[in-house]
Amino acid sequence: MIHLRWLVLGVLLLGCGSRAEQGGAAPVQAVDPGGAECAVCGMVVREQPAPRGQVVHRDGTHAFVCSLGDLRAYLQTPGPRGEPVATYVEGLPDGADLHLLDTDPQPWIPAEDAHYVVGFARPSVMGLPIGSFASERGAALAASALSGHQATWDALRSTPFNELPAPLSAGAPGVH
Repeated sequence: MIHLRWLVLGVLLLGCGSRAEQGGAAPVQAVDPGGAECAVCGMVVREQPAPRGQVVHRDGTHAFVCSLGDLRAYLQTPGPRGEPVATYVEGLPDGADLHLLDTDPQPWIPAEDAHYVVGFARPSVMGLPIGSFASERGAALAASALSGHQATWDALRSTPFNELPAPLSAGAPGVH
């Protein structure tokens, strides 16, 4: 009887290894949307101007969105997959002009690492325009050029998707 307990305990311990040790799920990462449609509005994601976004759910599925305004709407709408395990945005380079409506792919970066610009006009883009930049300098340049203001990821997440976060004062904690 004692041997059976040790055998069961051993089997249970073997089954408790991490998924990575067992050759399980790959690390969470952004992927190219290809011809995917926006999970909010149905437009073809790649045909819309950067920056775009994507979320990864715990089951490994990706949901793509054609704008950061749609990303906010997606994240603030409860869904059957629950909270995403990761969120990515395209990080625009310093000097990127958001009025060009460039559809070229940009590097994907974690949403919490991006620097955001809001409160500016962007013709031909549905929803509230939001720019995401790979560097704080890029966001500062764009905010100045567009008469917009910078915002953090936390502020964008906590403000209703059809409203803009309040301007942040320079030097305040969390200003991006």
